[in-house]
Amino acid sequence: MMTRINLTDNNIGQPNAGIFPRKNVTALFPIADKTIAQLCRENENLLIFPYSIETSDDRIGNVSVMSILNTNDAEKVRIGTGNVMGFIGVGNLQIKIKSRFDAGRDDFLLHYMLQKVLSFNLFNLSHNNEQEDAFDFVMFMFPHFLKKALRQGIYREYQNYKHNDAKVKGSIELGRHITKNTPFTGNIAYSTREYSQDNSMTELIRHTIEFMKSKKYGMSVLNIDRDTMDNVKNIIDCTASYDKNERSCIISKNLRKKSHPYYTEYQPLQSLCLQILRMEEVKYGESEEEICGILFDGAWLWEEYINTILRKHEFKHPENKLHKGGIYLFEDRSGIRYPDFYKDDFVLDAKYKRLGSYDDVAKVGRDDIHQIIAYVNSLRASKGGFISPLEQKLTSIPTKRIKGSTSTLSIFGIEIVKNAKSYQDFCAQMKGMEEDFVKSLSK
Repeated sequence: MMTRINLTDNNIGQPNAGIFPRKNVTALFPIADKTIAQLCRENENLLIFPYSIETSDDRIGNVSVMSILNTNDAEKVRIGTGNVMGFIGVGNLQIKIKSRFDAGRDDFLLHYMLQKVLSFNLFNLSHNNEQEDAFDFVMFMFPHFLKKALRQGIYREYQNYKHNDAKVKGSIELGRHITKNTPFTGNIAYSTREYSQDNSMTELIRHTIEFMKSKKYGMSVLNIDRDTMDNVKNIIDCTASYDKNERSCIISKNLRKKSHPYYTEYQPLQSLCLQILRMEEVKYGESEEEICGILFDGAWLWEEYINTILRKHEFKHPENKLHKGGIYLFEDRSGIRYPDFYKDDFVLDAKYKRLGSYDDVAKVGRDDIHQIIAYVNSLRASKGGFISPLEQKLTSIPTKRIKGSTSTLSIFGIEIVKNAKSYQDFCAQMKGMEEDFVKSLSK
């Protein structure tokens, strides 16, 4: 029997949150306190954003998804979470981790940030069924993964083909020839090895496309924009040997991740396709304790969401992973650093933290303060600040002047909608909150 539990991210400061009967969450004990990097190594069907966790600024690979804590009741435990959101399944246990800044049980904020960051249009969102919600959520990721993979071209690999005709162009298979062509009719049995676009990887993508066509939102997702429709057509065109009855065989061939020095973006797509095809409690794994899911680093997602707003206002967003847009702390061009956002004499740092309750900038963590002051000094900026999610609107922007300088530090933020009647209503209200945020930057 499937058990489903709901959690919020970073609930450590909430002693009464995440408490469950010990017997209901025993499946989590083996993974509790393991680092995300370790879980990814041990479980190929666990997908983490950002995908390159080793190069993440926030070192997400070094933290755990959750921890198991004892309570005063020996029959109950508390599940502590970090800055990770999304869905994860362990055996018959399904966990949904939503943003702590979301009000109610609807995880509108997570979906909204993903919609903005991954550039897809989500018109409706049903929360009537937890399992369908998770399934729809994973499907909405498909166009983004497919687009990134196909930018590297159609995946190709060598395939062995068996033929029996008169146009011999490979290795003759004598045994098969005698079996098939006795008496001799002019055909020769032979095999070839060809570098082909029709292979187990592209077939997996094709099976995913055909599977999604049969689902509630699947067809809408596949037709979400012209690029996606073109990409779907390219996959269909190159998988002439597609057979819907071969789905189990294709899934089995893809249980081991393909590692290719050039087609690097196909590995996360492969993981996603497997999750989509296995979502309806169909298990093709080797163990009931196998972990699968899709999780997001809250700090990364918040920063990328802020970028969708600030890039329209000429803010630079340095890319640490690609070594682009960094600044230097020293005259000899050493001490390179990557501020989240800066332009002219303004530098901003995105923080997925509860800074909105502070009425004094000095209350922000010392490391965060030191970091932003270093950026302000290096850029000779007159203004610096933090951008955090707000649980309620700021009546005024907390601001302080740095000692011995004319520069100031402030706390900015975007208020998260709490009273949305629907997902569409949430999106409409969030646009207004974003406009208020942009206006606050010029005050």
